[in-house]
Parts: sequence; structure tokens; C-alpha cells
Amino acid sequence: MLVLLLLAALAAVATRAAAPGQARPFARQRPVICGKERWLIKTLQDRPTLLSARVTTVANLVGLPRPTQLPATRLPFERRIYSLLAAVTLVKAESDQDLHLVLEDGGQHIIAEASNPDACTATATNYRRKQMRDARSAVRLCAQARVVGVGFWDFKHGQTGVAPNAIELHPILGFACLTP
Repeated sequence: MLVLLLLAALAAVATRAAAPGQARPFARQRPVICGKERWLIKTLQDRPTLLSARVTTVANLVGLPRPTQLPATRLPFERRIYSLLAAVTLVKAESDQDLHLVLEDGGQHIIAEASNPDACTATATNYRRKQMRDARSAVRLCAQARVVGVGFWDFKHGQTGVAPNAIELHPILGFACLTP
């Protein structure tokens, strides 16, 4: 029995070492950890029909009243795409694979998140995954950017740049730096 187990282990190692495209066949890979809270909603994996983009401002979003409860399903507000101009003052990779952005305009600030479509949005449509991928690849610090994303109500949990009402753009579907 021990010999069979040893042979099986050696065969597994040999197969892995011979696998094409493996630069470091014995390197330990870190598991991808995606988020939890309302994750299907914030990554469009619930496949919503989204309303077309509406131009808004950071101040307008920060001024919206926060819902009393956040259900497990998408709220009507979270079916709208918003487009706004703001300074991107922080871009930070997070443990849930998102890029966390702080957007500032006129002393107000909100968070926008660029999801990782290749690792954490498996059931989103291909169209939305492409939008997320393209936007994420363009994200950077910027004195003025046009950021397009889906309205999302988050929980306050000490995030850097969180709006007083915890409104976010999540996920980002478009990004263009207008003034470096």
C-alpha cells in the first residue's frame, strides 16, 4: 500500500512538472480570495439589466439618503450607471482582488472599486466582464478623471475614503484620466 501511494505521489509530481506553461511547477500559488458582502451584486454576477449612464457629481451621490436596510438583492438605485468627474487620490489593491479608488471633488469623497473580472466575476456577462477589465486596466492616480460605474450601497467598515452615506461606484465600467 505504501509503495502504491509513493508511486501515485511521484506520478502527480512528474505530471505537474511536465505541464506546459508552468514557469515554476513547484511554486506555491496563493489562493484567490474574492469578497463576501453583497458580492454578487457589487460584481454584477446577478446579471442585472442596468439603466444607461447618468451624469452626476460626487456631492450629489454623497447627498443621497442611505437606505435603512441593505437586502441581499439589488436595490432599484443599484441598477443605474453613473458617470462623474473627480480627482483619483488613492488607488490601492485590496485582499478581495478589487482596486480601491478614492474619488474627491470639492471636499467630498466617495469610493469606487475596479473588480477583478478574471478572478472574481465568473457569472457576470462577458460584456460586463470586458467593461470591468478595460476600466481596471486604465485606472491610475489622476488630477481629474471620468469614472463610470454602477451605484452601490456598501456597509461602513472603516474603508479609506468612504462617503458619509457609504455610497460607492462598484464596479467601475469605464475610466479615463483627463488631467494627469
